[in-house]
This record gives sequence, C-alpha cells and structure tokens, in this order.
Amino acid sequence: MDSDTIAAAFPSTIQCPAEIRALCDWTTANGYPISGYFELRDHDDETLRCWFGTERAIGDLAQFGAGADGSLYCVWRSPDGSFPIVHLGSEGDAILVLSPNAVDFLRLLAIGYDEIGFADLASPPTDEDRDENVNPTFQAWVTETFGVVIPDTGVEIFDLDAPKHAALQKWIDERCG
Repeated sequence: MDSDTIAAAFPSTIQCPAEIRALCDWTTANGYPISGYFELRDHDDETLRCWFGTERAIGDLAQFGAGADGSLYCVWRSPDGSFPIVHLGSEGDAILVLSPNAVDFLRLLAIGYDEIGFADLASPPTDEDRDENVNPTFQAWVTETFGVVIPDTGVEIFDLDAPKHAALQKWIDERCG
C-alpha cells in the first residue's frame, strides 16, 4: 500500500501522520511482514459504520491498518485535540490507546508482539514470538529514521492504566448504535 493511497483515504478532518506515510514507503520497498500480523489497510467510512453501527464516529477515526482478525488500527481525533493511535478489536473488545503518536506506534510495532491489541504489553514478547514476529530490518529502520530506542515492553510507550483508555471507551460508548 503506497503512502499516497493511505493518505488520500484519510478523512479530511485528520491528517495522515508523516510517520505512517513513511511506514507505507518502507513497506513498498521492503515488503511484509512489518511486525506480527499487522498490515496496512486504507481507511473507508463503511468499515467504521459497520464497527459502530452508526455514522457518529466518521471523521474522528482514520483507519490505516488491520490485524489478522480484522481489528482496526486508527488515528483517533480525540476530544482533547490529540491524535493517538488506537486499536479497536474486531468483536468490540480490546479497545486500547496504543500510543500517543505515530512514532511511538512504530516503536510498539518493532517490539515484536504478534497481535498488539491482544498482547500482554506489560511483558516482553516470548522468545518464540520474537523469533516469529521481529523484523530486524524494520527495527533498524525505526531506530535510525526516527532516532528512537525500541523498548522491551509496550507499557514503556504507553501506560495501560492511563486515563486516555477510559476516555476512548467513553467516547466509543457514546457513538455505538
């Protein structure tokens, strides 16, 4: 999926982060897997209509990826003006704020969890998961391109008890049909 396709599919209310565009370009040049089962997928309003059962979330979420089970990875236009990366489980479960921004999302991807939205982010991936899901070329690209360190666990990026999780759940509950 090229960066222009992903960016063009974003709703006009949310700008595609430069880091997500860069991820698209990296994937075009290097292919899959990026990390675990994550894949790029362009946004379409119909997916959000189906997930929410209503139109009320359109314009506030921009999907850019998916998991193997159909879970959504989105940029959320939060009421506080921030644009964190969120995970919406395919069955309405595993609703999480994954990172405060796109760079930290790339760091999270690079850790090597198979399914980020369902992983125990307080623990590092198992050795087996690391063997299957870590892409050293992707890790090197993230660290060199963005000048960041790949942590051992997801909670080093975003606290699972952060108030932002409750805010996301409340926001979703207010919009579900």
